[in-house]
Amino acid sequence: MIRIPKALFPERVSILLFTELVIAFVCFLSGAAIFAGQLAFEQGGLIRIIIAAFSVILGGYLNGLYRDLRWTSRVSLVLHLSSVFGIALLIQGLVSYAGIGLELPRMAMLGGAAINFVIMAIWRVSYVVLLNRVFATDRVLFLGASEMLQEIAEGIAKRPLLGFKVVGYLSDDHRPGAMLEGAPVFGGTAALEEAIRVLAPKRLIVDDQRDFPVPVLIRARRHGVILQDAATAYEIVWGRICSRTFRPSQIIFADELAQRPTSLALQSVYTNLVALAAYVISLPVLVLASLAIRLTSRGPALLTEQYAGFNGIPFAASRLRCTVQGDPTRATRVGAVIRALHLEFLPRVVNLVRGEMAIVGPEPQRIEFAEELSAHIPYYRQRQVVKPGFTGWTQIQEAPGLARDALRDIESDLYYTKHFSLGLDAYILLHTIRAILPFQDR
Repeated sequence: MIRIPKALFPERVSILLFTELVIAFVCFLSGAAIFAGQLAFEQGGLIRIIIAAFSVILGGYLNGLYRDLRWTSRVSLVLHLSSVFGIALLIQGLVSYAGIGLELPRMAMLGGAAINFVIMAIWRVSYVVLLNRVFATDRVLFLGASEMLQEIAEGIAKRPLLGFKVVGYLSDDHRPGAMLEGAPVFGGTAALEEAIRVLAPKRLIVDDQRDFPVPVLIRARRHGVILQDAATAYEIVWGRICSRTFRPSQIIFADELAQRPTSLALQSVYTNLVALAAYVISLPVLVLASLAIRLTSRGPALLTEQYAGFNGIPFAASRLRCTVQGDPTRATRVGAVIRALHLEFLPRVVNLVRGEMAIVGPEPQRIEFAEELSAHIPYYRQRQVVKPGFTGWTQIQEAPGLARDALRDIESDLYYTKHFSLGLDAYILLHTIRAILPFQDR
């Protein structure tokens, strides 16, 4: 239930995150011992230190420190670390304000943060230097040269933290030496054994739409080469289920995309708890926003439409009107502010309370679009085995302003339903918070 796909936290990132958590704990423990003495170890002192350490990791995540380990300059690193510890101090202030008695003494927190800042900066620089020496890069050889394999190569180039490097292709459809995406063609498929000997690949990704020499593949596996089908590699690299290789049997005979009752129940529990609190908090904001819309432009404050929900059951959901009535391309002045504050879909809190939506899930589709897509895409309805959400895996994949592709969105939705868990929901929520708050990538 609480699991996250391994590809979201590659080995290099996971080790860095764990070591920095240990470093933060030791630094705050040292700060408490030096500046607060025995006081920090009384009345839940270790819990206070753990909270402080996790606040540093959260600050690092929000600042994008675990998305890309490369730095334009050390000055940039120092500036981002300053923001990290600013967040950690802010969290300590909030804990103190809450009056629950789990904040570190002031001097212990400041002293531990100062020690941690210096050690973390040194460790970051050292870790990048050690990456190529400690972590071996998986050399990838493609058996085939289809469009899908070249798309996988493109994804590998965009995600260096996966630790993959494309060394070549074996293709009967291209001449040896021809440059494809990321690497040259070594030769035809008959040259597989020679390619393994010369290129020394660690991973062999096979185009599963074609027939290849099974005995040679078996010998390659015996020599330690990891064999992987293209569909699995595509999923790891892009975070989507590849529709080109999707088979009905994956739904009919396998349970990898089936509903998970326990996870659905746990998601409903935390959604209900958050929904009640969000409804109370958002109600005054909704009233004020609605009044502002009505007073500054003609037309209703809310726009209501029918959407396809859990298992295709239709439901009505509203959003604040941000555009001029009759011209959906022109935003009103109030509407521009509402969108800038990410409040346009705040009325959907009502759908959370009713249980029609979850906090995390596929983006709601208008009922007419859902019917049209399900008529053309046989597996479209599989995205409806979970509730639609305020935010979701698909929504965090594309940068704002980029054109959306309906088929790729569905592939991302299927990835979410396949890996549906509380751990993945937590990852998506953190990513969404990071996108809303004013944190920028370096």
